[in-house]
Amino acid sequence: MVITTEVYVEHPDLALADTIESVHNLEVGVVSDAGTDPEHDAYFFWAEAPDFEAVEDALAADHTVAEFATIVEARGRRTYRVEYSDAVTLVSPVLTEVGGLTLESRSHADGWLLRLQLEGHEALYALNEHATEHDIRLDILELHQRDHPDDPATFGLTDSQVEALVAAYVHGYYDEPRETSLEGLASRLGISETAVSGRLRRGSARLVEAVLVDERPDPE
Repeated sequence: MVITTEVYVEHPDLALADTIESVHNLEVGVVSDAGTDPEHDAYFFWAEAPDFEAVEDALAADHTVAEFATIVEARGRRTYRVEYSDAVTLVSPVLTEVGGLTLESRSHADGWLLRLQLEGHEALYALNEHATEHDIRLDILELHQRDHPDDPATFGLTDSQVEALVAAYVHGYYDEPRETSLEGLASRLGISETAVSGRLRRGSARLVEAVLVDERPDPE
């Protein structure tokens, strides 16, 4: 099973955290097809902002940045080569560990929006555990699985039911004591508490029916 998910991550030591927080109307993203500079362990980012002088002042003061340089500017966008400092906190190592791919990374609010491809829900759970251990805020905003609708692995669940059940599992709704509430799940998923409750109830019932209940008639 392959899933794609969009998550929001936030931590004061994430890459370019100071820059993202301090520069008004700044948009930053990872240049996905640039790779890295293996000799210097450098990464490449694009930036769009009304004032690039403010961006570069912020990069110079950013505690997660050791060095940076402008690579190119075109149509109001600048590309920077950035070397991280030892203070940076990264999500990428755990993604590599679980065989995940980062499809897109861009700034949002005081953190990053990440669009990820993961090999199953256990990988997402491992990512959430890593975030919890390192005090990284992680919100699951969207979740889709690529199984064919008739694939037995889906047990007839809808995408919205899978999203709600996985979010509940990952964020500790089923733990004892609970680490999140219906209200918390509703906030993370951007829907009402009633909708979350309905998706969990119908999804759980469908799982019980598909896995635990034998619907065949008793032999006579």
